[in-house]
Amino acid sequence: MVMHEKRIVELLTRKIAGEATPEELGELSYLLSKYPDAVYYEALLDQVWDLGKRDESEDVQQAFEKHKLKYKTELEFVEVREERSLFSILKKPIIAYAMLICILISASLYFFNFRQFKQKDVRVDIIAGKGIRKEVKLPDGTLVRLNSDSKLSYDLDMQSQEQRNVVLTGEAFFKVAHDKKRPFIVKTNEVAIKVLGTEFNVRDYPGDKESETTLMQGSIELTINGRTEQKFILKPSEKLALVKDDSKKVDVNHSSVLMIDNISPLKLGNEEYIEEISWTENKFVFQNETMEDLIPRLERWYNVKIVLNDPLIRSFRFTGVFVDENILQALEAMQLIKSFNYEQKENEIRIY
Repeated sequence: MVMHEKRIVELLTRKIAGEATPEELGELSYLLSKYPDAVYYEALLDQVWDLGKRDESEDVQQAFEKHKLKYKTELEFVEVREERSLFSILKKPIIAYAMLICILISASLYFFNFRQFKQKDVRVDIIAGKGIRKEVKLPDGTLVRLNSDSKLSYDLDMQSQEQRNVVLTGEAFFKVAHDKKRPFIVKTNEVAIKVLGTEFNVRDYPGDKESETTLMQGSIELTINGRTEQKFILKPSEKLALVKDDSKKVDVNHSSVLMIDNISPLKLGNEEYIEEISWTENKFVFQNETMEDLIPRLERWYNVKIVLNDPLIRSFRFTGVFVDENILQALEAMQLIKSFNYEQKENEIRIY
C-alpha cells in the first residue's frame, strides 16, 4: 500500500479543500475501497483542517486592540510581532498543502508500520473438529478443505514472505494459487511438500499407520522429514504412501516403507469414486479395509468413541460408501457383510 499512500493523501487534501475534480474524486473513491485502512488518514486530515479553521476564526489583532484599550499606555513599550503559529502558517495555501501532506504521510507510515508490526508473526490456526469438515481461503488465494479432526496453521502475513508455509495435522485438500516466485510448502509430521500451483490431498494423522499424499493436477516435490536429500516428484493421479515405523520414532533417520502408485477409481454399483479425495464431496469411501483401520476414520467422521477388543472382529474387512448415513445406519450396513453386535451409550459405541 505504501506506493499509493502519497496519492491518497494528495487527493484527500484536495477533496477537503474543495479543489478536487470529479475524476480525482472517482480515483480517491477507488483507492479508499481498495485500501480501506486509509480512512484513518482522512479522519486525521479532517482534524488538522478543523483546527486550522478554528485558528483562522480568531482575530488576533482585534483581541490585541481590546487589550490596549483596557490597559491604555501601559503596553506602549511592547513591540507587537505577528504570531507565527502552525495554524497561522496554514493560512497560506501552498505551505498548508505541503505541511499537511508531510504530516499525513508521516502519520500514514506510522499506521502502516503499526499494522505491519501487529500482523508480524501472527499465527492463525484453523481447526475442524471431529464430525466437521471446513473450507478456508488463505491470504494468497489458496483454497483448503479440512477433513474432520484436522488443523491447519499459517502466518497471517504469508503474502509478504519468500515462501508460503503452512503446517498440517490431519487431512486436507489443497487448491494452491499459482505463484512462480513464491513456492507453497505444506509441512506435516512426516513429510514436506513443495508446489507452485496445483491440486493435491495430504493425509497425516497422528496415530495412523500411513501418511499419504495424492496429486490430482500439476506437480509436487515431496521430501521425507529427516531425509531432505531425497526428493520425490509426483505426477497427476499418483500418490505416495509412507508406512510409519512407530517403533523407531526417536530416530529421525529410521527406516520406513515408501510406496508410489497410481490412483484408480473404485466402482460400486453404477458409481465410481476416487477413494483418496471422496471425503471432499462428503462421501465416506473405503475399500478392503480392516475394522481396525476403519475405527479411527469412523470416529473422526461421526464424532464418536468406538471400543473394540475382539481381535477377530478387528480383522474383518469391508468395502463400501456412506453418504447420508449416520453412525448407527453405517454399522447396520456393515453387519450385513460381517456378523458382529454393538451397543451405544451416549457418545460411545462398544462393538462385540
